[in-house]
Amino acid sequence: MVSHHKGTGRVRQREPKRFQRFTSSYKSRALPASLFNSSLLFLFALVTLSLFCGSAAAQEDLEAYGDLQRSALVDEELLWIGEELIVDLSEPPVPPRMHLEARSNGNSPSSSPTKSSQAAATSLSADTGAASSATAIPQPFDSALGNNFTTSCQNFFQRFLSNDTFNSCHPFSLLLQTSSGFFDASKSFVRITTTLDATCNVNFSSCLAVMNEFGRTIRNDSNCAADYATDNPLVLQAYNGFLAYQPLYQAGCLRDSRGSYCFANAITNTTAVTDSYPYYLPLGVSLPGSSRPTCNTCLQDTMAIFSSFAGNTTQPISQTYGDAAQQIDIGCGPTFVNGTAAPLKGGAGAIGAGLGSMVALLTMLLAFFL
Repeated sequence: MVSHHKGTGRVRQREPKRFQRFTSSYKSRALPASLFNSSLLFLFALVTLSLFCGSAAAQEDLEAYGDLQRSALVDEELLWIGEELIVDLSEPPVPPRMHLEARSNGNSPSSSPTKSSQAAATSLSADTGAASSATAIPQPFDSALGNNFTTSCQNFFQRFLSNDTFNSCHPFSLLLQTSSGFFDASKSFVRITTTLDATCNVNFSSCLAVMNEFGRTIRNDSNCAADYATDNPLVLQAYNGFLAYQPLYQAGCLRDSRGSYCFANAITNTTAVTDSYPYYLPLGVSLPGSSRPTCNTCLQDTMAIFSSFAGNTTQPISQTYGDAAQQIDIGCGPTFVNGTAAPLKGGAGAIGAGLGSMVALLTMLLAFFL
């Protein structure tokens, strides 16, 4: 029993010794206080230096960003705001030079121009020709006629197109359908007014006589009879233009209360493009069913002129006036225009009037002698 308690007492006395050994070992491994303080100071200095360097770099970046923004604002003011900027990289044109000639040693200047002065004169004449063509009065059949003619008909066209009296008349009835220059002039109120001035300021009697003569002879066998029989479009346009010279002369020269030509008002009215359609009635062109010309005094007076020729069966308008008058009356009122042809005034505009009178006279003479 005693030995058992002694053994137990030894065990309890050994445990404090092991604990003391472990504690002393831990204290021997701990860092000295001076070394620890140095480490803290070094770490603090490193953090301070990093913050200083970082703030300096941030300041530089901020200034650089400000400069970039100011540069961007300047660039934006200089930017092209259009959709596309096209730069011509070709060589600039050479400015024209005056061609001066040196005076000869004699008393008079040199009579033979240099090559450069000849070239300048040629260029000047070409420019003058181009400018004059833009203001020239249109002529009928000013485009290429082609070869769709018999030889005799082609010769007839050449004869009447080179006739001085015919060219001086500037016939409105032929310009309407056969002149590309007249089509171009119709796009400008000033140019079409100038053209109508030339058409109206003519010797009407001599012009009517020459148109009647060409209208009578175009269907001769020696001229364009075969082409007329095959409905050659240019021959038909020429024939109808000769016949309709008088009614279209009167309608084309008609003016409104302000002094403007009614046709000039109609052809340049872009809001009512059908206003010019009635002027084609004397050429045998029917008024389209959808046409609604403006109901004004010009239309009423123009249709009154056409009405006076519609009763003459030799005129193409005798085939187109009735339907056009009814159509206009539907849009403008039942009494706006005369629905039927007015009585002829002395056979106005009838190319065959002289021939009819001759036939009547021969008939009376035959009756007298028989």
